[in-house]
This record gives sequence, C-alpha cells and structure tokens, in this order.
Amino acid sequence: MASEFQLNLVKQGAEIWNQWRLENPGLRPDLQGANLSRQDLRGGDFSGTNFYEANLRDTQFCNCNFEKASLYRADMCMADLTEANLSYVDFYKTTLYTADLSKANLRYSHLYRADLREAILRETDLAEANLYEVDMREAVMPDASLVRSTFYYANLSGADLSGANLSVASLMGAVMRGTNLHRASCVGTNLYRAILQHANLAEADLREAVLRMADLSHASLENANLFRANLAEACLDYAQLKGANFKKTNLWHVNLGHLILSDPSLGPAPA
Repeated sequence: MASEFQLNLVKQGAEIWNQWRLENPGLRPDLQGANLSRQDLRGGDFSGTNFYEANLRDTQFCNCNFEKASLYRADMCMADLTEANLSYVDFYKTTLYTADLSKANLRYSHLYRADLREAILRETDLAEANLYEVDMREAVMPDASLVRSTFYYANLSGADLSGANLSVASLMGAVMRGTNLHRASCVGTNLYRAILQHANLAEADLREAVLRMADLSHASLENANLFRANLAEACLDYAQLKGANFKKTNLWHVNLGHLILSDPSLGPAPA
C-alpha cells in the first residue's frame, strides 16, 4: 500500500513533492494503489516511483518525469501526459485509454498488453519501446517515432500513423485493418504475417520491408516505394498499386486474386 505520508505530500502539489524528492534523493517513493484521480501534478518528479494499480484517471501530468517508474496495472484513462518523460517505464497492462501522450518520451518503455485505444500520441517518441500485444485501436499517432520498436501481435486497427517513422520496427503478426500509414517510413520494417486489410499505405516508404505472407487485400499502395521489399506469398487481392515501385521486389507466389506471380520475371501466369 502507498505510504500515507507520501500520499498526503503529493496531494499538496508538485512543488512540495519535488522539494521533498530533492531532500530525499536516495528514497524510492511508494504510491502503490494511491487514488490521485483528477489531481494537478504538472511538472512533478515521479522518477522511480511505484504506482502499482494506482488510480490516475484524468490526472494532469504534463512535463512530469516518470523515468524508470512502475505504472504496472495503473489506471491512467484520460490522463494528460503531454511532453512527459516516460522512458524506461513499466506500463504492463496499464490503462491509457484516450490519454494524451503528445510529444512524450517513451523510449525503451515496456507497454506489454497496455490499453492505448484512442490515445493521442502526436510526435511521441516510442523508439525501441516494447509494445507486445498492445491494444492501440483508433490511436492517433501522426509523425510519431517508432524506430526499432516491437509490436508483436499488437492491434493497431484504425490507428492514424500518417508520417510516422517505423523504420526497422517489428510488427510481426500485427492487426492493422484500416490503419493509416500514408507517407509513413517503414524502411526495413518487419510486417511478416501482418493483417493490413484496407490499410492506407499510399506514398509509404517500404524499402526492404518484410511483408511476407502479409494480408494487403483492399489496401492502397499507390505510389508506395517497395524497392527490395519481400512480398513473398503476400495477399494483394484488390489492392491499389498505381504508381508503386516494385523494383527488385520479391513477388514469389504473391496472391493477386485469380493471378499467382510464381516467377515475376516471366510475367503473370494465366488464370
């Protein structure tokens, strides 16, 4: 349970809390199970703090420092975390539904099975974060940095990733139905067996991306750059391919509905 002294202290505001932290640099704060819903704690120093199963709904955390904090199973629904430092944070099964994480730093954070549905992550830095099985349906993430992040079997259906940088990220088996990846950078991205039905990949940079066995049916790949991409055994039923660059692309056994390109150099096989 949370320390009663520390709980009363933090409820007095970030200024008093930060002063106490300065005076006790070697102490790891314990706010486990604390109810801090709707508090204004902007600018607070919560680095290394234990927030296990805390109620942080609709709380103001702008510009806060949470580096290496534990937010394991915390409820941060609707919380304002804009420009917060959330690097190396443990968000295991944390609820961040509709939370605002715009321009926040989540580098190297652990978000395994976190709930980020409809969360706002505009220009957020998620480089090298672990988002295994995360739920990010309808999340708003334009221009976010997801370089080298891991999204194994994550659900990003309906998310807005327009202009995002997903270079060398791993989205193996990710569900991305109707996801907006317009002009996204996916250089060297692993999308093996990803479900990209009805996704918008127009003008996306997919050079050397792995799309083997991916489902791209009804997806838009107009003017996308697929130079040296691996599309072996991918499904492109009804995909829009106008202007796409398939130079040196691996199209072995690509499924185009009634057509199978078993050897692209020979052209389409007869139906």
